[in-house]
Amino acid sequence: MVTSGVNEVNQSTGVLSDDADVLGALDERFQIFVSRLPEDRPIWFCFFSSGLLHVIQHFLRFVPDDLNCAFITSGLTREEGELWGELTSLPTFGMTESVGSHEIFELLFRNMDRPFGLVDSDCFVIRSEFFAECMADLKPGVAISGPLCYGPIPLAAPPFMAIDPRARIEIERAIGGSVSPAAYAFVPPGPEREIDGAMVRLIEEHHRAALSTVLGMESAHLPFPQGGLMDVLDDGREVRSHERYHHRRVGHEIVRAVFDGLMFYQLMALAAGMRIAHFRTFPGTKVFAPEMVHAGGISYWARLRESELTKAGIRTLPWSAHVDALLLTDFVEGTDAPEPYLQRSRDLDAVLRQSEMELDLPSLRRQLCAKLAETGADVTDPRWRPVLG
Repeated sequence: MVTSGVNEVNQSTGVLSDDADVLGALDERFQIFVSRLPEDRPIWFCFFSSGLLHVIQHFLRFVPDDLNCAFITSGLTREEGELWGELTSLPTFGMTESVGSHEIFELLFRNMDRPFGLVDSDCFVIRSEFFAECMADLKPGVAISGPLCYGPIPLAAPPFMAIDPRARIEIERAIGGSVSPAAYAFVPPGPEREIDGAMVRLIEEHHRAALSTVLGMESAHLPFPQGGLMDVLDDGREVRSHERYHHRRVGHEIVRAVFDGLMFYQLMALAAGMRIAHFRTFPGTKVFAPEMVHAGGISYWARLRESELTKAGIRTLPWSAHVDALLLTDFVEGTDAPEPYLQRSRDLDAVLRQSEMELDLPSLRRQLCAKLAETGADVTDPRWRPVLG
């Protein structure tokens, strides 16, 4: 087991607490769970929370039979839990707590002492060899490996990556203090909050010294734009730091910068002389390729306000909307779906009927099929048939 002391900012108060152990009460149960998993192959973890069974049903179609895959679930309802048991017999660590990915990162780093993988539930890995290739890149001196790449400093993006948690000991020794895989910021939150309410840890003096060796700073608390770094604007919005110039041009100020989960950890790894490996390189996290499809921003329709599709000038939808709508339809038509999924499906139908974009499910299906074919994915792959028809 790997442990480390870190500082946490409480999102509701902005107060710093020492050595916070988020989900720490679950450590012993999680260690027992992991001890029962096969040890002859690295474990690949997939985390998902309530409301995503329609996505995870499709994800399961792309899990290789020989993959040592385990799931971590958060806040599933009783109906979802029963249906999940019918969808798969793969090992599952269920939590009643409703938490985000940052807390899961910390749970894994605290309790894993051998390399493991992380794959998002909406990341469909078509080329099954990617799992082994990604893990094989964890050579000595490599902290993290992954094909999805942020820039300009080439950091690995969380939708798909392999991690060696043992590197953390060397990193902390080199930088002179602890570091967490969670999000980090220079200052506590003010009236604004991170969009997903994620836990954010404060950057300490030993972090500042290490960061200065790998990342340029625009000012004392504002690094130059970097993938995985978010700017919090004066109106409370959280935007990509690469958009900073635009937001300043239209009159906004950046009040706070936040490193997303696993981003600050990777910068500390670089400062410690370790490497981030990329056995393939896909820029960013939105990927449509023959080997992998990750549209990102899944559950689009659940977050959509009723008025969004009737706004003047909106004529296109993100690909996450297509994927979400088609997976939801496949799910409610093929399973005894819980009522919240049925209601979301009814809401989706209503939104599409009212849209000025002349959208319907067949058009979304045709557009997604064309997008996949255009980028080289095999649309005749039987794993896509339930979605594409």
